[in-house]
Amino acid sequence: MPGPYSSLMVLRRRASRSVGVALASSSSSVEPGPWETGLSAAEVLSSPAWPAAFPLTATHLARLDETPDTRFYARPRINVQHVDESAIAALQELYAQELPRGGAVLDLMSSWTSHLAEGRGRDRADGHFARVSGLGAHAEELRANPALHDYHAHDINADPRLPMYADESFDAVVCSVSVDYLADPLPVFREIHRVLKPGGPALFTWSNRMFPTKAIAAWREASEPARLWICGAYFHYSVPGGFTPPEGVDLSPHAGRSDPVYALRNMLLYMYTH
Repeated sequence: MPGPYSSLMVLRRRASRSVGVALASSSSSVEPGPWETGLSAAEVLSSPAWPAAFPLTATHLARLDETPDTRFYARPRINVQHVDESAIAALQELYAQELPRGGAVLDLMSSWTSHLAEGRGRDRADGHFARVSGLGAHAEELRANPALHDYHAHDINADPRLPMYADESFDAVVCSVSVDYLADPLPVFREIHRVLKPGGPALFTWSNRMFPTKAIAAWREASEPARLWICGAYFHYSVPGGFTPPEGVDLSPHAGRSDPVYALRNMLLYMYTH
């Protein structure tokens, strides 16, 4: 594998700077938090001033639609692309460089696609990974995902626990274009810490597309750089000292001409130095 954060730095040099407009509700309903620093995506996590306590309140974590997610995801969305082709290519390049070949990968909040490249895990038959396990909202979508060796349909907002996975059972965890829907993020990130092997990366990626009624208020109304701060806070506060400091990057392939892409990476801290 590449050295710590090296691939992200290479991709950062390749990526165009993006100033895409964040999708927000029609009127602001929450006060801006400390994540609105005015810094760019490249700078916002360079030296964050974390408050003493987790700053997202129940109001920040509220969603416009608080009905069970199982109702919202009752109909499978197979072949619905959540980002455009250029953004998908950026995700594929990131995952091809950062995920350990031959390792076990947890695809958190998965669907019918894991955004893996051909020959690099897109199909489990290519043998690139020993295991890709998907955890998502809809069994039919997961069943249609050719990358998955196994899967679990599970509403992570109703129950953030992941008893189906043993401690330190994955070499890496990924979550593509879904972190904005976490209504109770800290327990989920504690579970990521539990199932991830020492030194293993956790990669979270997203764009500015979303189902706005299911995204939390803070995410909907935050600027795009601020979303890197928010996701970084999930790591920082879930297991204090348990992960490396979060590093975010703007991987947007064609500023203003394609969907923006942002990535945030942490690694399990103990038994790992950087």
